[in-house]
Amino acid sequence: MIKNNYHLYFGKAGQLVVMSEFLLRGWNVAIPEVDEGDDIFVVRHETSKLMRIQVKASNLKVQRNSKYAQFNISLRQLFDTPKNFHFVFVSRNENSWESLLIINQLQLLDLYKNQSLGSTHKDSLTLRLTFKNGKVTNKQIDLTEYQNNFEDFIIF
Repeated sequence: MIKNNYHLYFGKAGQLVVMSEFLLRGWNVAIPEVDEGDDIFVVRHETSKLMRIQVKASNLKVQRNSKYAQFNISLRQLFDTPKNFHFVFVSRNENSWESLLIINQLQLLDLYKNQSLGSTHKDSLTLRLTFKNGKVTNKQIDLTEYQNNFEDFIIF
């Protein structure tokens, strides 16, 4: 295992997992040359539709009869404009990547403002996602509907 700069390798690995999922669904993927908050651009050639993606990767931790993963999001990015991108949260257990949690920025912002999703400290939002019995939650808020939610990426 890489000890120095492990987080850089881990983050890039998570980003590549997300990119492969979009490729398998017929989207072309690109990494911006300058990182201004977007990790990936996904493009649908037939329609010229472009979507912006921010990837967050975390290791899963085991607790009693569930697992959890913790993610940090810049509040600046959560409130950023234009509000036309998706967060993809990907977590890894010991041997493999788990399902993706895909949520539009506006949906995440709404959950934060109206249901007190996550917890804030200084300039960041911390999401501790709990995985138990096929459900994904944060502070009793059910986020299961966002698990592998490629709905915004289906082209008719």
